[in-house]
Amino acid sequence: MDEFIDLCAASPLFDKIPKSDLVGLLNCLSAKKKRYEKGTILFQTGDRVLQFGIVLSGIVHTESTDILGERSIISYMNPGQFFCDAYSSTKDKILLVDIVAQTDCTVLLIETHRLLNICGASLKYRDQLSENFINILAQKFVDLGCKVIHLSGRSTRRKLLSYLSEQYRFANGKPFRISLTQQELADYLFIERSGLSTELNRLKKEGMLTCKDGFFSLKAPEAD
Repeated sequence: MDEFIDLCAASPLFDKIPKSDLVGLLNCLSAKKKRYEKGTILFQTGDRVLQFGIVLSGIVHTESTDILGERSIISYMNPGQFFCDAYSSTKDKILLVDIVAQTDCTVLLIETHRLLNICGASLKYRDQLSENFINILAQKFVDLGCKVIHLSGRSTRRKLLSYLSEQYRFANGKPFRISLTQQELADYLFIERSGLSTELNRLKKEGMLTCKDGFFSLKAPEAD
């Protein structure tokens, strides 16, 4: 666990909590570190989840698969990000998606109810943990709203530009990386990979999108 303490200390869940007290707090929360190989399903649709997870290394996806076997990526979590936090906080705690290891990964699992049942010396952090957890859930709601904006585009081009514009803003106008492969991005935006590839090439030809050494740059078209 020691190699991940810095990551935990930077997590919004432990905001305003001294790093020196983290090991004791994690023990109180019965936090468990687990490793999964690429492709492993951590939790699947229909499971009753009592835990939420923090990605310590690798990438984890939430996916939905329909009756025909068609997969859609709902969200993806990089190191420091959370999964199952909302589901484990609901009354029924029933998972409506699959949680899948996109790469070999390590996660930290915490039983949600323990956030409100802090023990011993860590009791003083109960209110701060509750506040931090609420902020995390609120941010998830905002992130979901952003995805709805992407998907509201009526064409592959509009969806793609919405996503690229968001990444551009996150990077403060600087070159940015996309952590998804083309297939994963297509799944995330609910579009065909061939259509995505066509639009990416078109944007490059129009001079709106450039790629160098794995970094993308976005440029608004010049007015006539």
